[in-house]
Amino acid sequence: MTPTGTEQEQGFYPRLNAAGISGGRFSGMIVSVVGKQISNDGQLLILEDGDGAQMKITSPENSQNTQFIEIVGACAEDSVQHFVTRQLGDEFDMDTYNQMINLQNGKYQELFYQSEFQK
Repeated sequence: MTPTGTEQEQGFYPRLNAAGISGGRFSGMIVSVVGKQISNDGQLLILEDGDGAQMKITSPENSQNTQFIEIVGACAEDSVQHFVTRQLGDEFDMDTYNQMINLQNGKYQELFYQSEFQK
C-alpha cells in the first residue's frame, strides 16, 4: 500500500534522500529532503544529498540565503513538489544527516514507520 496525503498521519512526514525519492515508496506523501543547493532557475531547484546524488524540487522559491536547505513537499516518482523551505545555514553536516536518513529508512525503520510502510 502506498500512503496518500489523506492517509498520512497529521504532522508526520518521512525524511528522505535522493534514493528515497526515486524508489517510489513515498509517492503521494508529504516528505522532507535536506540538501546543498546546486542550482535554482525558479522552476526547478537541484539539491545534492549527503551521498552526492541530486534531487529535483519543482516550483521552488526563487532564492535562498543559505547553502543548505530543507524542503517539505509532495513526493512524486522522481521529484518533490515544493511546499515549504527552511534555511539551515552554510555549515550543515550532510554526512551525519545522511547517516541518520539511512538508519531511519533502513535498519531502524520500525521506530519511525507503521508496519504497512516498512520495506
